[in-house]
Order: sequence, then C-alpha cells, then structure tokens
Amino acid sequence: MLGGLIAIVVIGGLLLGPLLWRVRYDRRMERALAIRAQVAAALFRALDGESMVAVQVEPSSRWRAGRVVLSAPADWQWLLELAWSAIAAHVPADYEVVVKPVAAARRAPVKEDFALRRAA
Repeated sequence: MLGGLIAIVVIGGLLLGPLLWRVRYDRRMERALAIRAQVAAALFRALDGESMVAVQVEPSSRWRAGRVVLSAPADWQWLLELAWSAIAAHVPADYEVVVKPVAAARRAPVKEDFALRRAA
C-alpha cells in the first residue's frame, strides 16, 4: 500500500515537474517580451523613429535579476547615452540595464605596393 503510494507520487512528480517548470518559464518569457516591447516603444519615441540601437531582454530567474541589454555599432555609440536615459523609467525595479557598445571590427592592413598577376 505504502509502496504503491510512493510510486504514484514519484511518477506524478516526474510528469508534472517539467510541465510546471515550463509554465513558469513561459510566464517569465512573456513578461520579458512585454518589457522589451515597452522599452522599444520608449526608444522609438525618444529617438524619433528607428535607430541603430538594439534592445535585448533576458528574463529574470530565481538566482539573478533580469537584464535589458542595449547595444549599438561602434560609430553609433553616442546613441547609447540617449537610449539609456530614455528607457530608464520603463525598466522594472527587478531588471538591470546593461549598455554594451560593440567594438569596431579590426581589419588587416592593406599593402599599397602589391602587384597584380596577369590572368592567362
């Protein structure tokens, strides 16, 4: 009797555990996407249209706070200061704002005195 009850509890936990975890994850993702929409709309209004600033939102978990990551190409880093000040009021208290400038890609130096071969 007790063995059967323990088996039912263990099997029920194996079936319901992942389902409950997925429901909680989906709710966190839904909240993160809603925050991303609010931040993107605030950024759109502040910069008068689309910009080179990318917005990425990572949902919070039990062990860390959520993140709103702003990034822009190297030549457009001045937009990050405008973007940060525009979205600060729209980020919830349990989320942190991360400003991440993207470094310019390094290019190999080009030799100026190269000779072109003739195609035969």
